[in-house]
Amino acid sequence: MAQPRVENSLLYQPDEQPSHPASCLHGFQNVMGRMASMVATASIVAFAAGQTESYLSWILFTALAVCGLGAIFQTIQIWRFGSGYAMTMAASTTFIAISISTLAEGGPAMLSTLIAASSLIQFAFISRLSLLRRLITPVVSGTILMLLAATIIPVVLGRLSDLPETAPVIAAPILAGLTLCILMGLRLFASARLQQWGPLAAILVGCVIAALPVWGGRGLYDFENVIQAPWIGIPSLEWPGFDLNFGATFWALLPGFVIVYLATTINSISEAVAIQQVAWRRPRATDFRTVQGAHNLLSLMNLLAAAVGSLPVRISSGNTARILMTGVAARRMGVYAGMIMFLAAFSPKLIALCVAAPRPVLAAYIVFMLSLLFVQGMGIVFRGGIDGRKAAIVGVSLWIGVGFQNNFILPELLTGALGTLLSNGVTTGSVCVILLSLLMGLTAGRRRRLNVEMSMDSLPRMDVFLRDFAARSGWNESSAARLCSAGEETLSSLLSQESPDEESEKKRLIINARRDSGIIELEFMATSGGENLEDKLAYLSEQPEIQDEEEISFRLLRHYASSVQHRKYHDIDIVTVQVASSA
Repeated sequence: MAQPRVENSLLYQPDEQPSHPASCLHGFQNVMGRMASMVATASIVAFAAGQTESYLSWILFTALAVCGLGAIFQTIQIWRFGSGYAMTMAASTTFIAISISTLAEGGPAMLSTLIAASSLIQFAFISRLSLLRRLITPVVSGTILMLLAATIIPVVLGRLSDLPETAPVIAAPILAGLTLCILMGLRLFASARLQQWGPLAAILVGCVIAALPVWGGRGLYDFENVIQAPWIGIPSLEWPGFDLNFGATFWALLPGFVIVYLATTINSISEAVAIQQVAWRRPRATDFRTVQGAHNLLSLMNLLAAAVGSLPVRISSGNTARILMTGVAARRMGVYAGMIMFLAAFSPKLIALCVAAPRPVLAAYIVFMLSLLFVQGMGIVFRGGIDGRKAAIVGVSLWIGVGFQNNFILPELLTGALGTLLSNGVTTGSVCVILLSLLMGLTAGRRRRLNVEMSMDSLPRMDVFLRDFAARSGWNESSAARLCSAGEETLSSLLSQESPDEESEKKRLIINARRDSGIIELEFMATSGGENLEDKLAYLSEQPEIQDEEEISFRLLRHYASSVQHRKYHDIDIVTVQVASSA
């Protein structure tokens, strides 16, 4: 059945504009934690691979600049590049292991070459996203979001006590508890306008308390590094170029790089799907053109990262949680966040300010944000419909990911490159949920296909096709008539959305039919265009009267079908209709 529309407490939708000072503050609180994480990621990669301090400074500078530009263009959207949502980017911990291996075996030039090659593969993957529509399901998207939270939270909690050795033992729980209490207090009791400042207020209060000289006679905030850092600075040039020999080392490292890239792409697809559900007061159907635009730009930014000798970047996993926490999804905020990150690349003092924040304070903030993300993932799974098979897939995949992340599953057998790959719980859990979902699809009823011209002249052929499929499925005449009526109204609804320019084009309509228990699922694939059908159906549920013949068609479709889902891509329009047997 169609999902009810639920109002949320958003302060600013993407098309609304908070003031410039408010947008700037929101942008700063959005990227503060990300910049600290990127410093840690770059440091781990450089030092573990035996690189120099100057190389560390270079990759941190370029990563911040690339991610800042990516956040700006992700928000403003140019042609098919960008999502039109406030989505930040970051040099992710997901790439740490593979980047260290590449630097150790091939050097910085090899790393740039592999980033460029993988980004081209990623671009090709996204360009045919519509072919993977059965892969990017609510079960897969929601489970991956839960995996991100479930695997990262234990790591973050492990850093709660990351304070100087001279700090008293009680300092970490006090700072983390205070930060969490402020976030929870504002979330539970404050108005939406106060909640938007929750992260900034909690981090600021935590830093002030940490700076007080009450922790063994000294403060825990590192002012010295902040004071000594220059306001403006550019590191010495460490551009590595490209290794174009394409020898054995390249081909040995490429598969692992591509696997990690594709795993993170599927993760960020889930993020791009989820942000569309929380960024509007009135929920909208997912527009996969937004997903494609977000990843087209991501591929372009990774090409830029390769060109300047940086680390691989990805869409940050906390964008959805940040909107849930602050209620701010305005594009203006996203532009400011990108500008701040880009300018931070040229300001060592701003970087030092973010890095100096006490770890217990940042850990409490990240745990709170990821907790919201976990619940959002659950919501996506349940909104997509849950049954015994899907519940088993979600549960098993989630805990397999957690098990591998924490080395609970066969740690003595998983060594070398295989162990490095499987030790990432998000990657392992994502592969598990995808494989189990595909297996469930293989055990479903066999699909039959009809390919016709997209016009009402094709209705007789479609009617014969559907009646024959209903007969093969053992449906009675009443159920077969319901199926044919649903098919007719879907075709009529798609045709009603065509513009005059589209009507002159010869378009094809492909209909896939599949039986699953007492339900027949029809998948209509046509050239993209017009309004989103799922939004139109939800809109009609609120209208007291039938307005015109077009709306009658939509109402009839809702009457015949038990479920309607519309997905839009750049290259294709897909409507999935489920019809239940009346027997």
